[in-house]
Amino acid sequence: MRALLAALVALFAIAAPAWADRFSLRYDGVGLGFVPLGSVVLDADVASDGYTVTATLQSRGLLNLFERTELRAEASGLIRNGAVHWRAYDLDHRYSQKRRRIAMRVGEDGAVHAEIVPNYRIWGQPPATDEHRRQSRDPLSTLIAMAVDVGETRRCSGAYPTFDGRFYYLLELGGGETDDFNDAGYRGEVLRCSLAYIAVAGFERRDAGRRRIPQGQIWFALMPDTSFAPPVRISTPLSAGGAVIRLASFQRPRVEILAEQPPTTAP
Repeated sequence: MRALLAALVALFAIAAPAWADRFSLRYDGVGLGFVPLGSVVLDADVASDGYTVTATLQSRGLLNLFERTELRAEASGLIRNGAVHWRAYDLDHRYSQKRRRIAMRVGEDGAVHAEIVPNYRIWGQPPATDEHRRQSRDPLSTLIAMAVDVGETRRCSGAYPTFDGRFYYLLELGGGETDDFNDAGYRGEVLRCSLAYIAVAGFERRDAGRRRIPQGQIWFALMPDTSFAPPVRISTPLSAGGAVIRLASFQRPRVEILAEQPPTTAP
């Protein structure tokens, strides 16, 4: 980012400030309308030329009776002309006294290289192909791409190919209604989008439930001074009554980046 700003300063011979948006968001997961399922913390640092994002998940309440889960994921990448290009994704997932670690990187040729420990024994029918990997983003980068697109266009549209190390699927945004929101530290407009999950590859028979997730909703915060629209609510209907990830805390420390004046030379 500093190199880009320095280049602009040298080109126009002026000093200009730039802004990087940082968001620290905490969500509570609730099932059946009131049963605590866990908490999610999302930290995102988004600039005009790139991003880093970290997410942590801790299960609690009813969910711990079935599968105690702790998860940490990190992703980073570039933003070029408003398009998100992911470069790295790391996942550390502890569940049911087990642990799986996934590290994915995008090579210079666009190929996705993945290290998975322990590796999957079954890759689904059909498994995700190299082409699927090339045309997708990791799950966190997909969320960043959605937030960037919605922030820029103020519309719910587009399909987002996603690969998480095994499963390849599409997340599709549709609909679009603006509403007022005032909760958990954020007050302002939100855009309510429909969210469809379409399974494509990497699934097996026992994953039938994942293949047929009903259409849900995702709400994005629309702020007048940024083109990034972080989600404040995600809901997915389930046969047992539905699950909701709802905003519990919204913090946005805004950071000014000052470009340095080019060095002057003595006459």
